[in-house]
Amino acid sequence: MRRAGLWVQVFLSFLVVALCAVLAVGLIARAALARAFDAYLAGLPDPSGMARGRGMGRLMLGAAEQTFISSVDRSVYLAAILAVIVAGIVALLLARYLTRPITKLEHAAEGLAGGDLTHRVDVAGPAEVAALGRAFNRMADSLDQAEELRRRLVADVSHELRNPIAAARAQAEGMADGVLSVEPRRLGSLVEDLKHLSALVDDLQVLTLAESGRLPYQMRPIDLAQLAAQECERAQAVASPDVQVACRRPSEPVEVVGDVTRISEVLRNLLSNALRHTQRGSLTVSVRESGREAEVRVIDTGEGIADEDLQYVFERFYRADSARAADTGGAGLGLAISRRIVEDHGGTVFAEHNPEGGAIVGFRLPLKSA
Repeated sequence: MRRAGLWVQVFLSFLVVALCAVLAVGLIARAALARAFDAYLAGLPDPSGMARGRGMGRLMLGAAEQTFISSVDRSVYLAAILAVIVAGIVALLLARYLTRPITKLEHAAEGLAGGDLTHRVDVAGPAEVAALGRAFNRMADSLDQAEELRRRLVADVSHELRNPIAAARAQAEGMADGVLSVEPRRLGSLVEDLKHLSALVDDLQVLTLAESGRLPYQMRPIDLAQLAAQECERAQAVASPDVQVACRRPSEPVEVVGDVTRISEVLRNLLSNALRHTQRGSLTVSVRESGREAEVRVIDTGEGIADEDLQYVFERFYRADSARAADTGGAGLGLAISRRIVEDHGGTVFAEHNPEGGAIVGFRLPLKSA
């Protein structure tokens, strides 16, 4: 069964309400006037000198009363007709005012469902309808952004996979055709290309799980200060001899609730990224409590990050000139994965300049006590 449209329902509702209101007022006025008129007639003096009792006026001057009541009835009927006409005009205008933005929303939603993500609606109408329009535009913006990110991801993955696949294929085909000799050096290079591809695929899988909210976590209390100290020792073992790795942490535990493996991965990504861009100097990990949060800062004295690139540090496949050039290694997914992990733990990430040169990249997590 097809339902009536909103404008029909509003139109009929106005008509019914207006008609009922006029009829109710008319009937009440008619009854009140009839009683008042009867009382008035009953109080008139009788030419014979006899007192008139209640209801005698109705018997003696019924024709006058009926004429008066008939006049009242005609006035009520005319008022009802006029009210219906006015209510109809107002209802029609109001229904058009209410349904026009909703109709536009319907057409825009159909266009969005058809794949045209450029559809937006004008925010108009009552507060509720305007709020619906704003929500629709935000949804459309989000879908448009998600589609743009998907296109960028496909392009970035294709770009990242092209070089190692081409290199591995060229070496494998050369050795298969006998053009290149099979020797340990070439086999080692082929193995390195395959390792790079394997690491990239693993990172893509982790990032996909994290962005879809399906990355598993085993939450438990963690001493973030102790965990940072362990990762600093690991980083010092692989750092260049010209780079000094240090850890500044309080003597008391800095406890958060999280997955120790994932938080270690975040620290490792931040440290490896800083080491990759610090040829000499120092790298310091600072852990402290800041209000109701624990803050970890990885401070390096390396190449630094340009002002215009700070906001893109945690984007997937991020590259920026010499500070994040492709020849420094890495697929550009580590910091994007780290951001998702931190956000899943209720925290935030940040990147800023180091006043002494270099960059400061870190994250904040809610304290266990918070």
